[in-house]
Amino acid sequence: MKLALIEDDLLLSDTVSDILSAEGFEIFPFFSFDNAETALYEERFDMVVLDVNLPDGNGFDLAKAMRRNAIGTPILFLTSQSSAEAVALGFESGGDDYLKKPFEPAELIARLKNLTRRSFFHTSSSFIPFGKHYLFDPLSQKIMTAEGNVITLHAKELSLLKLFLLKSTEIVTYEEFFEELWGIGNEPGFDALRAHIKNLRKALPHLEIETIRSLGYRLA
Repeated sequence: MKLALIEDDLLLSDTVSDILSAEGFEIFPFFSFDNAETALYEERFDMVVLDVNLPDGNGFDLAKAMRRNAIGTPILFLTSQSSAEAVALGFESGGDDYLKKPFEPAELIARLKNLTRRSFFHTSSSFIPFGKHYLFDPLSQKIMTAEGNVITLHAKELSLLKLFLLKSTEIVTYEEFFEELWGIGNEPGFDALRAHIKNLRKALPHLEIETIRSLGYRLA
């Protein structure tokens, strides 16, 4: 699997390359915005690990440019920017996951493997139908209604929806939600999860989300 690693810290780039090469990834390191942008347009990668602070540009802008040009390669932001605003901007710019530095190698590997499983969201620009009234556009990360209206979800609700689509009609457990929305080892509590489920139901009122007592939720 070809992975573009865009990180200007040479030591960290080498460390991450060693970690991921041992897991079977073929690593292509880039150290600047311009070099990475050119390569992303000329070659096909299966995954992108992207720093935000680059010497000649911003990782958020690079992700936006990729999505504008219909490059649907999954993106994991790996950055020291840890504010809630930065995380939200990462997802809004087209990122699929966000890992803060410093990080545990096991978590980086787990997140990339999870993105690999979810890569069908990026295979084409074709809409993915769900429910009876909605279509999901993998490239724009937006939802279109049967009437042609466009709905943009907040980052957590978008992550919820993509997990539901990945699991189809299977039950999504509480543990899977916690890992997807807040990362491995973090469990903010059921109230936080219920609040995001409530927000998703409000944003997509025709979507039937079934509560499975003591287990989790699933799309009806």
